[in-house]
Amino acid sequence: MLAVVKEKAAPGISIKQISIPKPKKDEVLVKVIYASICGTDIGIYDWIPWAASHIKPPKIIGHEMVGEVLEVNTKQKTNIRIGDLVSSETHIFCLNCFQCQIKNYHICENMQLFGIGRDGAFAQVTTSPLRTTWKNDPAIPVESMSVQEPLGNAVNAVGKAKVKGKKVLIMGLGATGLCAGAVAKAYGAKEIVGVNDEPYRRNLAMKSGWFNRSLDIVNIKEYNSFDVVLEMSGNRLGIKVAFDAVRIAGTIIAFGIPKENISIDWGKYLINKELTILSVFGRQLWRTWHQTTDLLKSGRIDLSKIITHKFKLKDFEKAMKLMKSRKCGKILLEP
Repeated sequence: MLAVVKEKAAPGISIKQISIPKPKKDEVLVKVIYASICGTDIGIYDWIPWAASHIKPPKIIGHEMVGEVLEVNTKQKTNIRIGDLVSSETHIFCLNCFQCQIKNYHICENMQLFGIGRDGAFAQVTTSPLRTTWKNDPAIPVESMSVQEPLGNAVNAVGKAKVKGKKVLIMGLGATGLCAGAVAKAYGAKEIVGVNDEPYRRNLAMKSGWFNRSLDIVNIKEYNSFDVVLEMSGNRLGIKVAFDAVRIAGTIIAFGIPKENISIDWGKYLINKELTILSVFGRQLWRTWHQTTDLLKSGRIDLSKIITHKFKLKDFEKAMKLMKSRKCGKILLEP
């Protein structure tokens, strides 16, 4: 089968034919229908320090996907059957550590990551542990099924922020930032402002109907004005502006992962402003997936608004070039 493989501990990727995998005990074999490119995949492609610390090549990358179950290798009781449309939760939990014992599966202390620590979804066929395989509701459009992870990130982040009736600033309009605007609107935010330095992304935000305004970062003048700031960019300047823009006693949600160490003025921001700062790592299992399903089934969120391009898997390099240009929304790959 054709697969996108991180073969070496260096920038770049290989697109090559490899053997079709066989599902191990308590795994499912899945024929991939769509897989979507994430910002994490750019970091893996460029071999940033985070990627180098998490991946031991060779690995098939890609973690956002929808596919059809071809085989279920288990003696456990399960509702997953051959022919079902499924997605895979990226955070593969161990079930044994302290966090798993208190059902914080998404921050498992022994976590393995789909498409990072083990082979992932940028392939014609993949395997997924049964315990992290999500059976999709057939009422959801198939394309949207492959974008549930970034939407789920947004559901978790916005839900923690309690945005109803509040003025919300979203730093960064990648897929999760755009989804955060959708969720904030669905959850009753009073005003939603998006920030990005790429005009394409700002225009896409406004076309979606989820944002009241979208700005370049240099045009933000409303300091100490926002009840909630969702920092989705991981950009050094974006983080600085987030702390300036949030009002005294406001809330910052930290989601974006910086490529460098970040320092802040502890006294000015954390003490004087008496802020609430909450961090988010992925989706709560399985609460967030149920919430995401409800938003998609009800039509309150339509992910087709941010799915802008499709490429064949063999054209991954073209898709990555476009992704890195940021003149796109979500890009889907078709095996």
